[in-house]
Amino acid sequence: MASASHSAFSHDGQFLAFCGTDGKLKIWETATSRLKQEFVPNLHLSSPCSVLDWIVVGAQSANGTPWKKRRKKSVSEDTEQKEIIVMGSTNGTITLYDVSTSSVNDQLQNGHSSTITAITWSPHAGLFTAAEDKQIVEWDLQEKTVKCKWKSGKGKVTSLAVLPEGKSLLSGEKTIKWWDLETKQVIGTFTGHANQVNALRCAKVTSDTSYLFSSGSGDDYISVWSLNEAKKDKAPVATLTLPDEAVSYSVKAVKDSQILVLSVTRSGHAQLFKYQVNGTSSKPIKPALNVIVAADSGQKESVQQIPIITGEITDDSKMLLCYGTFLGLTIEKVIPDFSDKVQCLVRVDLRKSKEKKEEAVTKVKKANIDEKVEYLAPGAEAANAVGKRTKSGTGSQLPLKDRLENLSLNAETSTTGQSTCKGENMCQLLLQGLASGDKTLLTTVLYVRKESVIKNTLAKLPTTAIMPLLKELTTMLQGKTYPSKFAVLWLKALVTTHAASMIANPSTRDALAPILSLIDAKQALLPEISRLKGRVGLITGQLSRRAEKQEKDLTDECLLVYQDEDSSEEDIDMGKVELDSESDDNWEETSDQEPMQEDVENGKSDDNASISSSD
Repeated sequence: MASASHSAFSHDGQFLAFCGTDGKLKIWETATSRLKQEFVPNLHLSSPCSVLDWIVVGAQSANGTPWKKRRKKSVSEDTEQKEIIVMGSTNGTITLYDVSTSSVNDQLQNGHSSTITAITWSPHAGLFTAAEDKQIVEWDLQEKTVKCKWKSGKGKVTSLAVLPEGKSLLSGEKTIKWWDLETKQVIGTFTGHANQVNALRCAKVTSDTSYLFSSGSGDDYISVWSLNEAKKDKAPVATLTLPDEAVSYSVKAVKDSQILVLSVTRSGHAQLFKYQVNGTSSKPIKPALNVIVAADSGQKESVQQIPIITGEITDDSKMLLCYGTFLGLTIEKVIPDFSDKVQCLVRVDLRKSKEKKEEAVTKVKKANIDEKVEYLAPGAEAANAVGKRTKSGTGSQLPLKDRLENLSLNAETSTTGQSTCKGENMCQLLLQGLASGDKTLLTTVLYVRKESVIKNTLAKLPTTAIMPLLKELTTMLQGKTYPSKFAVLWLKALVTTHAASMIANPSTRDALAPILSLIDAKQALLPEISRLKGRVGLITGQLSRRAEKQEKDLTDECLLVYQDEDSSEEDIDMGKVELDSESDDNWEETSDQEPMQEDVENGKSDDNASISSSD
């Protein structure tokens, strides 16, 4: 179901505006259920529309020309009015969209610093907005500036409503505050909702009697309040019961002090109430009529419900119902039938009818291929012509083995420096991938680095496929580094090959705008990346030099040294040998002298012993 804050009927009931989660504004014509306009605001994804409403301004005020500088015009020009859509965004900016010119008229800024949560307008009081910053702003549409701004309170305002005379303003939080627009002071409060009040509607019954209708999120009822400054009732005078939470409702005061209330619930049903102003009602008021839209099953399937999205009560007391989905929308003006409590509208479901049409289209008689069939391919006519000239009446085909051998011989005899043209052109695969959106085919073709293949493919590419190819290349450029390298090669070759066609095509500028912005963004980061590359190069250079030094130190410390003997070393060795021999001779002489000394010493000792014995 559509949120009430994202869809609204124009004051004359000719248009329905809706802004979805994708940020696109769509406008339907209620008389024909035709999508008339579609507008994509700037920053529609980062700052989408949060609430919208319609206002009516004069043609002069819509142009924004100061009153002092205007020339006197006729009465018909002064009374000319325009329907303007006021859209509040999540960044606090308010956009004025002119339906007659299908363009943005102006923007209101510097009023709020957060998401816009409520918008209301009165021909007597002007435009008022509220946001999550807990501020209420009164705007000057002539000067496009803030006229007055005051704090709403401690809570977040989620709904606003101006009384018909334009002297008072109502703001809805969990409580409803009644403001005096001259003094900007609270003159009354209404408490009766446990959650946030998501919608406020006012109806003027008499010159001095007005009533307020309010609904809260998650509530299955609508409260009715009497706007009487003398009484200042804090309790609702009546309660309208609903089967489910109300997503939108409309009120209209009719004759005999009666107010019609048309509500649309989350379950996709509509309820029409007849509220008679007769003081306080102690019992809840039930709907006088329940409206359901059912799909025409054709007595083949079970009955299915078509959900009602929103509704509005027209000036002639009829119901303007919008049902279906926003992909297949139907807007119909229905006359209420109070003869029964339930009014069931049997309509054709657009989704079912579309499926049946597609099924009928697919029911095509299949070709009979039992007989001899000749398949044609590109170049088949030329091949058949050659075959007709060379075909002999009694010729016989070669066996499959011989043909394979001939193919292998042809492959062997081909020169190594030449390449066949079989893989040099991938235009057909590229066209199939662009038409079907097959990522496998596109990856196979676009992830080719060979320059000759790219040039031959683009040379055969028709001009109608240039824009789809640019979109695919833009997607690749916005991705990671690896696909970006291939996209740059293809983009360079595409611009070189089809420069004339791209210059002649007016949509080339819009197609190249994302690529140019991406290039500018990457160029802004280029100095920082260059500095980072330089620093990383210094660090890696130091690490490599340190590693080389360590390797050099390791090579200086040899584990084994081998020295070859030369003649000088042999002479030295011979000297060593002679010295060794002389030392050996000396050793032998000393060894002979040692026993002789021992014998002399032994003789002396024997003589001494004999002398001592004689004594």
